Amino acid sequence: MPPHASGTGSGSATTSLTIAPSASITMQLKSAAVDGNGVRLTAQAAEFTPTKGTKKSNRTPSKAAQDCSEEVAQAAQWWSSKMRQHDLAISEVQAFETGVRNGLMNRCTGHWYPTEPLRGSGHRSLVNDISSDPIFLAAAAHVHIKDISGRLPRAVMWANPGSVKVQLENGRYPETVYNGGNSGSTSDGTTSSEEDDSL
Repeated sequence: MPPHASGTGSGSATTSLTIAPSASITMQLKSAAVDGNGVRLTAQAAEFTPTKGTKKSNRTPSKAAQDCSEEVAQAAQWWSSKMRQHDLAISEVQAFETGVRNGLMNRCTGHWYPTEPLRGSGHRSLVNDISSDPIFLAAAAHVHIKDISGRLPRAVMWANPGSVKVQLENGRYPETVYNGGNSGSTSDGTTSSEEDDSL
């Protein structure tokens, strides 16, 4: 038996369907929500807050948190000092260092969290290993330095708030380049002041 449809004109329709001679199902379908007076209703949802009542963590660093200039300067100075530079002019080495400093400063912008120093560490790292970091390539291209990957030591450097460390290819421990004001270290990862205390 075909379904029987009837409607009231208010946006709803009733459909009856006979499944078996002894059973029937009645469904009411609504195409639009209306109130008792025939006025169409519109729905408005409340603002979605999945962590209601809990404090939101700040996902972007504040302007004060962007002061990474000391760490960036230490990192750039380390790379330029370790670069093989016997055939380069001092001005070329300085221009390369400036290029690395500017590139790393741009990379750190928006990714510097002093209260969570390891957050974003991979993003801020500088690598010269199987391939050279784009910051090195851009700085070298600007100064017309050829074969920058061969001129720099094979290493990975992490520039974090209050700390700059580098892991050399054959190094046993990361070397501390900068530690909140104490720069310089030995190859076993201890700073020079720690080494003096142990003597």
